[in-house]
Amino acid sequence: MVVSGGRTVIDTLDTKMKVIGMDSGNRLNISSTLPRGTRDAMQFSPALIVNGKQLISGSSGWGLQPRSVIGQTKDGQMLLTVIDGRQPGYSIGITLGDLTDILYQYGAYQACNLDGGSSAVMYYRGRNITRSSAVTPDKGRHIPNAWIVDAN
Repeated sequence: MVVSGGRTVIDTLDTKMKVIGMDSGNRLNISSTLPRGTRDAMQFSPALIVNGKQLISGSSGWGLQPRSVIGQTKDGQMLLTVIDGRQPGYSIGITLGDLTDILYQYGAYQACNLDGGSSAVMYYRGRNITRSSAVTPDKGRHIPNAWIVDAN
């Protein structure tokens, strides 16, 4: 399921995944359904922190992996994180529990795991600042959607 600018692009709702949505006031919501007034949304799992409550501890059976996550503090600051992995000698990744703990320490009130691995790439000011585990690490794996933040 994908919503962009209030328009539904893909309407298939996967009941095993969480809806990560932004409303017109730039508030991040994590739920099982698409809330009214959602401006932008995608689906991923698992949710890490919802309404200030940590939901994941330890590896939760997901192991050490590359990760990407979106979160928000209670006062509205966005938290976007990419952890490289699957690259011995550089980065082996992180457990979901450790990632949840780090986000909580930074004040995350909402946070959800996104896709990791070869699709986890972060650009800053037009430059790739991560090292993907993809065959082409500078570009990562082709993906159909992304969170893009315009700081202007």
